[in-house]
Amino acid sequence: MDTQKQSVLIQPNLSIRETIEVINQGALGIALIIDENRLLKGTATDGDIRRAILNGIDLDKPISTIMNTSPVTVPRGADIQEIRQLMLKSSLKQIPILDEEGRVLDIVLMSALLRIPLSHPDITYLETQAVLDVLSTPNLSLGPKVFEFEEKFSAYIGTKYAIAVNSGTSGLHLCIKSLGIGKGDEVITTPFSFIASANCLLFELATPVFVDIDPLTRNIDVSKIEAKITSRTKAILPVHVFGQPCDMKPLMDLASRYNLTVIEDACEAIGAEYEGRKVGTYGACSVFSFYPNKQMTTAEGGIIVTDDLEIAQLCRSYRNQGRGEGTGWLKHERIGYNYRLSDLQCALGIVQLERIEGLLCKRESVADIYSRQLSHIKGIHVPLVAGNVKMSWFVYVIQIDPQIGGIRERDEIIADLQRQGIACGNYFPPIHLQPFYQKQFGYKEGDFRVAEDISRRTIALPFFNDLKLEDISCVCDALSGCIKALSP
Repeated sequence: MDTQKQSVLIQPNLSIRETIEVINQGALGIALIIDENRLLKGTATDGDIRRAILNGIDLDKPISTIMNTSPVTVPRGADIQEIRQLMLKSSLKQIPILDEEGRVLDIVLMSALLRIPLSHPDITYLETQAVLDVLSTPNLSLGPKVFEFEEKFSAYIGTKYAIAVNSGTSGLHLCIKSLGIGKGDEVITTPFSFIASANCLLFELATPVFVDIDPLTRNIDVSKIEAKITSRTKAILPVHVFGQPCDMKPLMDLASRYNLTVIEDACEAIGAEYEGRKVGTYGACSVFSFYPNKQMTTAEGGIIVTDDLEIAQLCRSYRNQGRGEGTGWLKHERIGYNYRLSDLQCALGIVQLERIEGLLCKRESVADIYSRQLSHIKGIHVPLVAGNVKMSWFVYVIQIDPQIGGIRERDEIIADLQRQGIACGNYFPPIHLQPFYQKQFGYKEGDFRVAEDISRRTIALPFFNDLKLEDISCVCDALSGCIKALSP
């Protein structure tokens, strides 16, 4: 048992308050309560403690008063497949391993059992050294690396300005705010996306107006946009879903005809092109994201790009507590936010950007291998890439055929793959069916049938730059077996 796991072994007389600290420091979400002979007496998870607090427990009482005295355990030598199945069945993320007498030997973590992860960042010694170099300077934030990253990124995309922020979500919010979109305004967007592309409108009390998607590209169906335009419509916010560019020519023509602003959510699409032109250069402003599962990463982070000087200046001010450029640190010209990106993260981003073409090529290669191997499996549909675009592969998302089934069968496949140590997920649950949106706007099933149908049948497979050929084959073989088991 390693040091981290050893740290969560505690005695029954330790207080609940002290146990909270142990769980937080151990970062495993659990504490194991043992006696002086290392015999397991019970367990306490962060969830157990939260429930006890809600019930008004005195935090100075011993942890033995609320511990689970009959936890799920496995014996020494237990089969890994059986442990996976037990974890999935019981929704547990940690299970103690005991010897024949009940002494704790180890803790099995669900994360360790997923032999093929869903994603993995591509970090080399170059990124590590770049971050270490910044750590040796006094400029950990608002230093030269921020401006260097912005200049290099705007040059790569082909815009005049770039404004680094702490997330793609923050970037979208600042775009909406800088354009003056607010209460009573409507913005047309897609229901098939990560929720941030709609939430950014709610932050400013604007209303997202959803338009159903194209069943092949899974992007907003441009032919259905015009019917949703009203006197309150101020903008269109297309999302380049999974790195596939939207059909921008007719979308831009429509926006021009109705004098609507376009804000591109390119958070999943760095390097993607539509008719030979990079996405992010069509809208009045656009946003990219650098979460660890993206094509390039700054750990957390995002960036706004624009050719509009006023938008750039407003976004720079808003991200930095409303300070004006060239004014004092304690002079705030407008309400703002702490949406800054640090020099550490920008140093990481600079190296990743220098490697971007190689990173994108690696992902395209993995996607090509997947598509070749999966094309022979009846019952699934591999991603379609439109003929006039250059795809930037963010994730690799397949769809099961309607003849195989819907959400129940899809979830069975996901659970089966996870039992085999293969991480996967369902991308995306439609935004309009999220509980908050249903409650706030009255959305219901059937409102956007294509997005709902696609959502019920999508599976995101493990996808990252250095995914090995043998692991891709393993995923494809496992998926084939799942499909055959469900085929009529």
